[in-house]
Amino acid sequence: MTTAAKTKNEITVQRNDKGQIFSHVRSKWVFETPEERVRQEWLCVLVNEYGYATEQMGEELDLTGRGSAQARADLVIWRSKDDKQKGNTPLMVIEYKSDNITISPADYAQGEMYARLCEAPFFVTHNNKESRFWRVRKDKVPGYLEEIESIPHADASDKQITAMLERLKVFREDEFADLLHRCHNIIRNRDHLGKSCKTSWSV
Repeated sequence: MTTAAKTKNEITVQRNDKGQIFSHVRSKWVFETPEERVRQEWLCVLVNEYGYATEQMGEELDLTGRGSAQARADLVIWRSKDDKQKGNTPLMVIEYKSDNITISPADYAQGEMYARLCEAPFFVTHNNKESRFWRVRKDKVPGYLEEIESIPHADASDKQITAMLERLKVFREDEFADLLHRCHNIIRNRDHLGKSCKTSWSV
């Protein structure tokens, strides 16, 4: 097992010899699936770097009120412990995927649905390869996605949070070049496939 928190506020990933990993939010040992590993590792980032406390979080929460195991949010964060206890609107909803699974548009839709159900302004999709941050637009239909640059730290003011929600992600030049390159490859492959089809038909 790894050591406990390095300071009063920091946490570390803890494992035992039974194939389990410790959930600081649920205060219990759980089976270490690939997705659970991602969740507990990034939980340390949220606590140690962003400054959130486990007391203002909830894991595996049913946001539909139907008790469905298929409709549970991986992690929900409130502005404070008091907001969580009072059942106030959360700040963000986070959906995790294991590292061997590419985050897909379906995962964005799932996270957005959970965020809309509890009226959280932020939702996040994360595996250890990438983190993507989104704002929930209540004036738009579900499925309307707007990616933003980041999420707020725990001590962010209301003004800072509002500004962050307005800060849409802007493609860097290298990202845009990579996107164009991928599009070019798709078009080239389709053209090649089309020529192959024409050749096979001519035989």
